[in-house]
Amino acid sequence: MQKSNNKFIDIRIQLDNTIRNYWNKIHTENLVPKNYVRQYDLKEIFNKIKESAEERAIVKLKLLCINFGFKKFSELPKDSIQLDIFKLSELTEIKKQLEKVKTLNPVLKAKKGKKNLNRTEVLTSNWIKARIKELDLEILAIQDKLTKFNDNIEFDDATAPMCLAA
Repeated sequence: MQKSNNKFIDIRIQLDNTIRNYWNKIHTENLVPKNYVRQYDLKEIFNKIKESAEERAIVKLKLLCINFGFKKFSELPKDSIQLDIFKLSELTEIKKQLEKVKTLNPVLKAKKGKKNLNRTEVLTSNWIKARIKELDLEILAIQDKLTKFNDNIEFDDATAPMCLAA
C-alpha cells in the first residue's frame, strides 16, 4: 500500500504525541500517595513505549527513503545502517526518560519498610535499573555495529552528485 510523505509525517507526529503522553503517565503515576488509585498499568505502558518507539524508527526510515526519492525499502542499499541509527536514537531516549522516573529512596524504603512509607511506586529503582541495563546492552550492540560499519567504509567525494550541482 502506497502512502504519501505527509501521511508518514502525520504518523510520526502521532507517535511522538503518544510516546510523550505515555511518559507523562509514567512520570505522574509512578510515585504517588499511598491512598491514590492508579489509572494505568505502568509496566504495560512502558512496553507500549518500546513498541511505539520501534514503529517510529521504521516511520523515520520510510520518510528518509521518500526524501531520497526511493519508493520502497528494497531500493535502500543492502548494507544501509540507517534503521540502526534511528533505533539507537529511540533506545537512548527511552533510557533518558527512565532515568528521570522518580522512585522511593531505596535506603529509606529499607530502613522504614515499604508499608511504613506514605508513598507507593510501581516502577521501583531496581526495576528501572534492570531496564536500563537491558537498554545499555541493546545500545552497545548497535554502537558496535555502527563502529564496525564506519571503520570499514570509505567515502569518495571526488564528484558532486547532480542534486548539489548548480
